Amino acid sequence: PKVPVVGRSLLSATCMTIWGTKLAGFLFFRALQTGHDKRLDDTLSTISGTFGFWFVSWLWGIICSLPHTLGTTSSLTGNGLTTKIGAIMYLVGLVLESTADVQKWIFKQSNPNNFCNVGVWSISQHPNFLGNLLLWGGIFIMNAPALIEPIGASVGGGGNISIWKRLWSWRRLSLALLSPLFMWTLFSGQANGTITNAVELANQRYGDDPAYQKYIAETPKIMPNIFKMMLKE
Repeated sequence: PKVPVVGRSLLSATCMTIWGTKLAGFLFFRALQTGHDKRLDDTLSTISGTFGFWFVSWLWGIICSLPHTLGTTSSLTGNGLTTKIGAIMYLVGLVLESTADVQKWIFKQSNPNNFCNVGVWSISQHPNFLGNLLLWGGIFIMNAPALIEPIGASVGGGGNISIWKRLWSWRRLSLALLSPLFMWTLFSGQANGTITNAVELANQRYGDDPAYQKYIAETPKIMPNIFKMMLKE
């Protein structure tokens, strides 16, 4: 049966469209300006590397969009509070990711041989990752309540509902949870240098700079130290 469109689904779709358009536009602009991405030179130089890159990209797209994709299969309106919280979280993430991209781009135009440690990059080595996690986390939160199927008391069971029926009602929510878990694993791996060679390239380029060494040692990889930031104030 056709699932009726609800406001939550429209909001979720709008959020995805805005982010996708913004990302595609920025990447296209950057590609026109730079010509290529040095971080991908080694990866895309072989058939296996190219296949692996596009396979992971495809897998990333499928998994990170699970909260929205599964949310479209539910006719439940969800929860008004979590929808608002998710929308705010998405907006904060979108602004943070966009700010990080623009600040680094502007910085690199006048400082091509220096590492970026200004603006939001002064509180996180990867504020763009954090923004991405927040916006997709917001989409997950706004859809989460609608992914739990309502269940009634079983007939003839004394009003009791089996644990299996309860678990089955949470199946879509559990599957959607793969999105934030996968993205945190992916971004953590990139930040630590276990997935891509971005960290290795940065160390080769800036590793002898004492300021860079201090930055790496004191600045959190993804999540800013809020308590430390408050003390500085």
